[in-house]
Order: sequence, then structure tokens, then C-alpha cells
Amino acid sequence: MSSPNDSHSGSDVLPRFLSAVTQFVSSQPVVTLWIIGLFTLFSALVTARFLTFKTDRSDLIDSNSEFHQRWEEYVEKFGPQADIVIVVEGPNREAVELAIDTLGGKLRSESKLFGSILDRVDSDRIVSKGLQYLTPVELEKIENELDDSREIIEGDWSLAGLNAYSRRLEQLLQYSISEGNSTRTDTAINRIESLATSLESFLLDPNEFQSPWPQIVSRTDLVSQEAQSEYQLTPSGKMGFVVVTTQTSSNGLTGKSESLNRLREICSETTAQLPDVEIGMTGIPVLEADEMERSQIDMRNASLISFGGVGLILLLGFRGFRHPALALIMLAVALVWALGYTTLTIGHLNILSVSFAAILIGLGIDFAIHYLARYLELRHHNEEFHRSLALTSRSVGTGIVTAAVTTSMAFLCATFTDFLGVAELGVIAGGGILLCAIATFTVLPALITLSDQNVSPQRLPTPFQGTLLRKMIRRFPALVTVLTLVAIVIVGAQGFRWTDGEIESIVEYDANLLNLQAEGVESVELQERLFEETDGSLLYAVSISDSIEETRIRGEKFEQLSLVARVEDMASYLPRFPASETNLLIQSIHLRLSRLADLPENFPEINPLAVGQTLESLHSLVQNQTSPSALEAEARLDATLDIISTMELPEQIEILSAYQAAMLTALHAQFQKLQEVSDPSPVTPKDFDPAIHRRFVSDEGDWLIRVYPKEDIWEEKPLEAFINQVRGVDPLITGTPIQNFEAARQIRNSYFDAAIYALVVVTLILLIDAISIGPLCVTLIAPLAVVGFTHFMSQHAGEESNIAHLLALYTIVAILVAFVFDFESTRNVILTLFPPIAGGFLMFGIFAMTNIDLNPANLIVLPLILGIGVDDGVHVTHDFRLSRGPYETSPSTINAVTLTSLTSMMGFGSMLVAAHQGLVSLGLVLVIGVGSCLFVSLVTLPAILTLIDRGRSRKSQKPAQQPETTEVPQEDEEDVVTIAFQNSETFGDKPSGEQ
Repeated sequence: MSSPNDSHSGSDVLPRFLSAVTQFVSSQPVVTLWIIGLFTLFSALVTARFLTFKTDRSDLIDSNSEFHQRWEEYVEKFGPQADIVIVVEGPNREAVELAIDTLGGKLRSESKLFGSILDRVDSDRIVSKGLQYLTPVELEKIENELDDSREIIEGDWSLAGLNAYSRRLEQLLQYSISEGNSTRTDTAINRIESLATSLESFLLDPNEFQSPWPQIVSRTDLVSQEAQSEYQLTPSGKMGFVVVTTQTSSNGLTGKSESLNRLREICSETTAQLPDVEIGMTGIPVLEADEMERSQIDMRNASLISFGGVGLILLLGFRGFRHPALALIMLAVALVWALGYTTLTIGHLNILSVSFAAILIGLGIDFAIHYLARYLELRHHNEEFHRSLALTSRSVGTGIVTAAVTTSMAFLCATFTDFLGVAELGVIAGGGILLCAIATFTVLPALITLSDQNVSPQRLPTPFQGTLLRKMIRRFPALVTVLTLVAIVIVGAQGFRWTDGEIESIVEYDANLLNLQAEGVESVELQERLFEETDGSLLYAVSISDSIEETRIRGEKFEQLSLVARVEDMASYLPRFPASETNLLIQSIHLRLSRLADLPENFPEINPLAVGQTLESLHSLVQNQTSPSALEAEARLDATLDIISTMELPEQIEILSAYQAAMLTALHAQFQKLQEVSDPSPVTPKDFDPAIHRRFVSDEGDWLIRVYPKEDIWEEKPLEAFINQVRGVDPLITGTPIQNFEAARQIRNSYFDAAIYALVVVTLILLIDAISIGPLCVTLIAPLAVVGFTHFMSQHAGEESNIAHLLALYTIVAILVAFVFDFESTRNVILTLFPPIAGGFLMFGIFAMTNIDLNPANLIVLPLILGIGVDDGVHVTHDFRLSRGPYETSPSTINAVTLTSLTSMMGFGSMLVAAHQGLVSLGLVLVIGVGSCLFVSLVTLPAILTLIDRGRSRKSQKPAQQPETTEVPQEDEEDVVTIAFQNSETFGDKPSGEQ
């Protein structure tokens, strides 16, 4: 087998440099650790002073995105706070209303914490302008009625007496019949019936008076339907709502705020005060706060489990406590460096990038494990202490650096994506991984020197070596290769299907954010019940218009859409007809009623005989009509006349006078009420409670329209359909649904794009690492011509070039060119990529077989699995390149790859105990993904490499039964790093290391 340095002449620069660094560190461990300590302290101080946290989900989105700029414009005009919905449930309407009033009073008493409190709609604020809600036709009718009653209004109340009113009805009916006007005839008969019914009931019981006067206008006609509802209740009256916004923002990463905490206390206090009702909270702020709180608890528990589990695995893997402790100390230092780096480069952490620590713990510890495994292996072969450290850096150092650079670049490629949260996470994790690699060659050797310098090899632990696995692969490489490849293909194929000539994934993407919440969370359950019982979603789209006219037109268009349940806007609270059409009529009515005279002290005297004659005349006229109302009026007049006829004259005078007084009082009260609602000044949004008008009209005069969906738009397909419909009316529409949709699409595309970019960059880095400088230049330059030609042809055809496709084309051509110049090195590059590619394929198959979907929480599996898989592949193939004699995976590589994978699986698997379903899914997919890469790295890849080695050995007729022991010059001795021992049966079969 060729030397590992045969690939290109300069390949020994990096090993020699790493060896030199290690020699300096191990010779001056105290000085090194003092320097590192000061640098770590500086990083900690910079972090504590300047690092900030951004907990708003909008902080994850690129501010240059058009959809996000529209959202920012909306927030700037109408405020950043979303509504919190307090849900009150009780046994009856009265109990619910009492609880709503109690909550409203408590919230208003703490105005510094709460704003825009909408517990009930107070229509009294606009009753004085109630006539403006009538149509011009209705107003003309009122004006005519008042014109007919002009003399009465101005003080001649005798014209409204019982006999006078009866004669007016008689004249109206006679005139209507003579004119043949059936409408007026029916009106007259209805009024006669009302009078007869009223008089009859009063004669029977003077305490039961009902006005005989026709109602000019009802109160319900005077305001909009929205303004009539005093409380926000369900039809049953057993569930009501209070809507409020908080005045303080969340602090820290818990998502809580002083306002939200106090609101929970108020709800608890009210529930204790009114035990008959149940009070809960939901709304976007509550959902997000509950999610953050649950996530924090789960991550804390998972961290404790992870720490203990990782420690136990390292304890078992290294057969001791000291060396795992050194690795953890090194990792802690690297994490502090990473925080300082984050502070200087980004300046803040968001709710996505805060997970960088978990990523670095899972990946950064890998470098220390590989280093310690090789160091202990060398010490057990009686290498001198300082020489063991130097040889460790020379042998596994290149693999560690290559793995660190490739994994770092995999994350840094996320900076090319559109989703700011993913891009920032990529910068932080990419830089942090490089810092972990630096700590491996500076901090760890210094710690090992202080710990092991005076310890004999016999007292050092013998790590796990995977002897049985190595034996199986060594003896049956072909069988292992075939069986594992078949298994990978069969299982992986379960994740895909062939549909309409295309391959598509069976594993779906679940964008429903509610499915990520913990089960049993009150805010989630209330949201679901609200949608079921009231068809009311917490999510709504937002359209902004310039005027009330535009608001009405656009609102009507929205209401006509099939996927829209309802529309809310300020226009629905305002009069339908503009003031220009109604104001003159209202001014005329107001002027007439301003002359309303008081009732006289003495009402007109009553003449029972005249009243009786008039009622008889009405009876005669009605008797000749055949309509149902005429028959009813006739019957009531008959009954009234019969009652009057049974009374003595004084009794007749007394009771008819009392009725006339009540009658005139009722008419005067009706005129007064009409006068109270005849204010001609136009209705404006500011006439309403601030909780209403501030939600719908900005200080600059912008009008807001809320568009509520008919279906559950937490699901992606209904959400997309809803957005497509509303964008047909307003292409610039925004709101939480649009933010959720665009952000989910961005984060999904960003992770997939990052994975593609990372795969391309990693491939190129591996080619650079493997091929000598001359062929490398041709390999990197030649594909540019193909890519340039392809791009030119696309532009010429009027098509837009896809950058991902161009990068993929560049990579494929580069690999083909590299194969021509250096087949073996290029083959090794492909084999290095085999674990993430085959492991990812296997992972998707397992996902499909176990019904696991991808979601916004676990999509990070794509770049993580690529990084972990490449890391494993780099170390296995570097071990292959460094081997002498017949290839067999070295014990230290088996130990390191196993421990790094198991610690990662333990770290991520600890999240399976979480209640937050997003964390559970993240832990599950990463356990499956890391396990898949581990299987490929330790079983399939070594078997393939063994077959390659044997085929080449037979070709060159090199003896396979004895390890190569050719002497080399002293200056090259360290290049060989005395690796012949890794094929030694004596070490490999030690009872203490057999597994």
C-alpha cells in the first residue's frame, strides 16, 4: 500500500506542524494552560458583558425578505404585541359574564402591564350617533313621521290624545281604501290593531301598559352588529372571552414577561374568587411562552441525563475516570471560546442558535476521544510519553483537522441560505467546531502532560477495541460487504417511491407547529377547542388599506373567498353609508327634535262617548277588510268596546284618562329617545373603545383588515391554499399565517440547501486533502468551463440557472477529472463520503418504516448527520491510508468512532424523555441518524476497505501475512508512526480489551 504521504508532496506539512505544536505544549504545560486560562477568562468576560439574547421568532428571519419587511411595516404601524385570549367557561351566561367583568376590572387596574383590553363592547359610547347607522331611506321615513307630528312635538299634545289619535287612524284608513293603496291600508290596520290591543290589555289591567305608538326606530337598528354585542360569548353563553395585549416584552430565553406572569396570577386569583368558572389562556404569545418554558425544562432534564450518560459511556470506553474528565475540561474551555467568538461575530443568540452548545458537545468531544484513543494505544506499545503525544498529533491529527474543517464548512455553508436563524447557527457552530479542534491540540496535550507524565503505561487504562468486530471483518470482508450493502439498500429504499416517473420521499414534512408542543399544554388544547366550538382561529392574515372605502371593498372581496370564515375591520363598526348621504337628514331630524316641548301638567280631558264613537267607526271600517290583521283588529276592537260598555261613566273617564296619560308619556319618551341618538357629528373610530380602534386604525390613518381562515391553517396544505386565495385579493397581505408559511418554507429550503452546499464543499475539501497540487489545480479549474457553458446556455434559452444544480454539476465534473489523475485518492474521497450518504439513505428508510416525519425542529438532522458521517468517514479512511501491511481497522479508530457516536446518541437521545414533542422528534431522528452512520462507518466501510486492500495486495503480490517493518530513515520514522502494531494480534487480542 502506498504511503499516506504519497498523495502529494506537501502532505507532511500539517502533521509536522501539529507535532511541533504538541511538543511545545507538552514541554510547557503550565505556561500553556496559563495563557489558555487568560484567553478563556477574556472570552467569558466579553460574553458576559456583550452577548445578548433575541427570543422573538421574527429575529430568525432575514430582515431583507419582502414578506418580512411587510410584517415589520405592520408591526411599526399597529404595534408588536399579538392578542392573548383569556377563555372563561362556566355553568351559565351569568357566571361567565361576572367572571369577564371581574377580569376586565383587574386588568384595567394594571395599565402598565396590560393594554387594549377588550372584555365587552360598550355601545353606549356611540348611541348618541345611532341614527347614522340607518339608511337614507329609513331616515327620510323618520323625517316624514316627525313632519306629520310637528305640531305635537312643538307642544300641541291634544293632537296626540286618545280620541284625536283614533280619528287620525280612521282618516288614514279611509284615505288608503279610497286610494286603493294596499300598503298604506295594511299600515293603518296594523296601527289600529296595536291601539286596540294596547287599550284592551290596559282596561283589563291598568298596570300592564304597552305603547300603541308605532316604533319609529329600534335600538338594534342604531348600531352595527359588532357594536351591539356587549360580551364576547359562544351561542350557548357558557364560554366567553377577554382579549388583551401585554405591555412588557419577554426577557431571556424563557419567553416569559412580567405582564404574562401577572396575567397568569390574575386568572388564578379570579378562579379562586369564582370557583364556578374555569379560566385559561391561549394566543400566540402564550403558545410561544409555553413552548419556551417547556423546552427549557426539557433541555435541563435532558442535559442532566446527557451529562451522566456521556460520562458513563466515556468511563466504560476508556476504562477509567481521569481521561474522560480531561476531555470534558477541554470541551468546557472550547465552549467558552465559542461563546466569545459568537459575541464578537454575531453579538447575540436566538432561539435557534442557542442550541449550538448541544451541537458542539456532540461533535467537539469527538476530537478529544480520537486523540485520547490513539494516545493510549501508543502508550500501551511502550512509546515514550512526549513521543506518544507527538505521534498522536501526527497520526490522527490530520484526520481531526480534516474532519473539523469539513464539518465546519458544512455548517458555514448555511450562511448562503435565506433563513437568518439557520445562517447564524451555521456561523456559530462552524466557528465553534474549529475552536474545539484548536483546543484538542493545545488544551488537551497540556492537561494530559500534567496528568500522565509520570504515569507508567501499565497503569493506564486499556480502551475498548472492538476485537470481535475487527475479526469478523478481517475474516469475511466480502460477506460483510454484501450483506450490509443489501440491508442498506432494502431498508433505505423504504423511504422513497416511484411516482409518475419521479422518485419522491415517503418521509413527509410536518409544518404544524402545534404538533411540536408538549401534550396536555392548556394553551394548545384551548386553541383546538376554540377552533372546534367557535370556528375561530387564533391566526389571521392582515391587510392594510388607506381608506374606509378601500377597506369596505377589499373586505367584501375577502368575504367572498371560499376559505375565509369571516373578516374583521373598523369599517364594520362604522355606519354603512357615508356622512355625505345621511348628514343633512340627521341634521333635519335633530333640529325638529330640538324643539320637543315638555308634557303638559294637565292632559286633555277625555270624552268617553267620543272615544266610543270613533272606535265604533274604526270597527266598521276594519270589518269590511279581509286580511288576517284586519280580522285580528276587529276582534280586539270588539273586546275593547265590550269592556268599555260594562263600565259606569266615571269609571270610563278615569281609566281612559289614565290610558291617555300613559299614551302621551310613551310618545314623549319615544321622541326623547330619538333625540338622544340624533347627534349629527360623524361617527369616527375614536368614538369606540381604544381596545377596538387601536387594533384597526393606526395613528397615521392606516386601516387594518383581519382575515380569518375557515380551515385549520396550522396544517401546511390548508395554510398554503388560504394564503394563495387571500393574496389574490391583496398581494401585499401579511400576518402570522404568512410569517409561519414563509418562515417554514425558508427554514426547510435553507436546511436542504445547506446540506447540498455542505456536501459540495466537503467533497472539494476532501479532494484538496487527497490530491497533489498539479492535478488538483486541473481538477478545480476544468469544471468551471462546463459550468460556465451550462450557465450560458441556460441564459441564452431564457431560463434561470439553479445554483444548486450548477454546484452539483461542478462537483461531479471535478470528481471525474480527479479520477483521471489520481484514481486511488479520489476513490478514498468517495469512500469518506460513504458514511453520511449511505447512513442518510438508511436513516430515511428507517424514518419511513417507523412513520417519523421531518419538522421544523428536527430538520437540523441534515447538516448534523453530514458532519458526523464525514467525521467518521475521515477517521476511518485516514486510518486506512496510514496502515502498513494487510489492512485492519485500528483499535483506536474502532474505539474512537464508537465512543463518539455513542456519546452523540446519548446526548441527543436524552431528549426522548422530553414532554416537548419537537425535542422528542429531534432526539429520535438524531439517534437514528448517528446510529446509521455508525453502522456504515464501523461495518460496511471497513469491509469495503479490506476488500480494496486485498485486491491491491494480490495485484502487487505483496505478502499479506506479515506487517511491513521496512526500516526508514530517522527523519521519516515519525511519518510511519510505528503503526505496524495496529495489526498485532498480541495487542488486538488482549483479554482486557476484547469486546
